[in-house]
Amino acid sequence: MRKLLILVGCWLLAGSVAAQDISACGDFDPPDEGALFYVGLGDSFSARGQFADALRAYDCSIERDPSFAEVYVSRGITYAAQLNTSAALADYNQALELNDRLLAAYNNRGLLYSQEINYNLALADFNLLLSFDPTYTQAYHNRAMIYAAEGNYDQAIVDLQQAISLNPNFAPAHEAMGAIYLALAVQSYDAAEQINGRPAQFDAADALQLVLDVSYTDDPSIWFGLQEVDQVFEAAP
Repeated sequence: MRKLLILVGCWLLAGSVAAQDISACGDFDPPDEGALFYVGLGDSFSARGQFADALRAYDCSIERDPSFAEVYVSRGITYAAQLNTSAALADYNQALELNDRLLAAYNNRGLLYSQEINYNLALADFNLLLSFDPTYTQAYHNRAMIYAAEGNYDQAIVDLQQAISLNPNFAPAHEAMGAIYLALAVQSYDAAEQINGRPAQFDAADALQLVLDVSYTDDPSIWFGLQEVDQVFEAAP
């Protein structure tokens, strides 16, 4: 009988160890902490690039509360950082199944679609997000990048202007605006060369340097270097 009890005890102990190994909370499991604690722990790991630890923490949070939509967004961001786009997409989808007004999930899924050159789905996500919250600055910036990628610079500028009006200190929108103006400059120089049948006096890179010189030297006369003399003055009839 004693031998039987020992065997049963060993079996129960082995079962307990196996269950602990299966649990995502095995290495960090304070018994009184809930799902939100492990999301914060995962975010901390992820911010330091410790993605494996972050994923275990997020899995632990999901064990605690599988209906906690926000944790799927955090785990999706970590998967995306590891270039595991299919897992990231699955997590964003799951988050929206649980909460169809979770704006970060729409934003992040839209970014994922845009990286995969699936612009229609990306635009749908950003449009829906902005219908829920017209003050979501990042969504205007992200949607503008899709418009720019499609060559729709006018609409991109509208979105970037809206982002800047909402947050004048949102540097990515200013940088994107500069990039779009450079793209428009290239288009203008190409048009001038086709009309004139010869290369322009300055290409876009030269023009950019002149504009930078204006800002660095505070000398507005440099602007006149952007035009050829015969384009500024016209002979009397």
